[in-house]
Amino acid sequence: MKNKFLVLALTAAMALSMVACGSSSDTKVIESNGSAQAGQSSSTASAGYVFTYNGTAIPVDADVAPILDALGEPKDEFTSPSCAGQGDGHLYTYNDFEIQTYPDGDKDLVLYVQLRTDNVATAEGIDLSSSRDDIIAAYGEPTSEETGSMKYEKDGMGLVFIFDGESLISIEYDSPKN
Repeated sequence: MKNKFLVLALTAAMALSMVACGSSSDTKVIESNGSAQAGQSSSTASAGYVFTYNGTAIPVDADVAPILDALGEPKDEFTSPSCAGQGDGHLYTYNDFEIQTYPDGDKDLVLYVQLRTDNVATAEGIDLSSSRDDIIAAYGEPTSEETGSMKYEKDGMGLVFIFDGESLISIEYDSPKN
C-alpha cells in the first residue's frame, strides 16, 4: 500500500513537472467511443478515443469550457506556459482524473486526460485494477510496447497504459499534439 501511494505521488509530481511541455510519449491513455457527446465538437475534436465521466464526454482536442461547466469545480487547477500552443496550459485535477489543456486562439483545448484511480474506467471497462491480459482482451495487441507501457493508437490519438512492474498505475488519453 505504501509503495502504491509513493508511485501515485511520484506520478502526480511528474505530471505537474511536465505540465508546461506535455508528458512523455510513454505516459498517455485514451478510451474509445466513436460518437459525439457533450463537450465534443466534431469540427474540433479528434474521433479516436474518448473518456466519459458521469455522462460527460471529455475528448482530446475539444474545447474544455463546456466540459468544465458540465463537470463542475475542479479540486485543483495549475497554470503554466504551454509547449503545445502559444499561451498558458491548465491542469485541472478532479478526484479520479486530471485534464491538461493547451491554448488554441481564444479557446483552451484538451491535450490529455489521465485516469488516477480505479473509480473510473475506459469504455471497455479497463481501470487501474486491470491486468495486462485484461487490456489485451479489451483492445487487442498494442500498437507499440515499451518497458512499463502499452500504447494504442486510433485516428492519430494515443491510449497509453503505464505499469510499475505488473501493477497498472496510469491510463491516459492523448492528443496527437502532445
